[in-house]
Amino acid sequence: MKKILILACLSAFIFVGAAFSEPIEFPNGITVDVAPGWLYEGEGDSAILTAEDKSCTIAIVISKVEGLTSEEAAKVMSKEHNGSEPQKLDEDSYIYSFQNENGIDTNVILGVENGKLKVLSITGDHKDVEGIIDSITEK
Repeated sequence: MKKILILACLSAFIFVGAAFSEPIEFPNGITVDVAPGWLYEGEGDSAILTAEDKSCTIAIVISKVEGLTSEEAAKVMSKEHNGSEPQKLDEDSYIYSFQNENGIDTNVILGVENGKLKVLSITGDHKDVEGIIDSITEK
């Protein structure tokens, strides 16, 4: 009986351990907990995470801007993507959506803060998206 209990505990430990995310620091100054089964790359202002099954891509871009408001940035970017009319989320953030070249829905949330344009885009859907987004931190 003890062996069965020990094996059950070890199995549960191994299963829970496999579900942990790995915090990755990207060159653009953000850290994201990358869930198992996700691929990631970071270069310059961008961090890109893609589910292994290609069902979802999350892109996080932080770049310097001058003289641009969140509203102006949202309108310009939405127009470039042939997207929906940007909607105000809060004082400094907007959201709009569009379909990419493959017809997959993309949602973009952006804002300008302290001279930085911060953009989060989510293409497709995956069960891990909320946890990944909640884990994003900036230096």
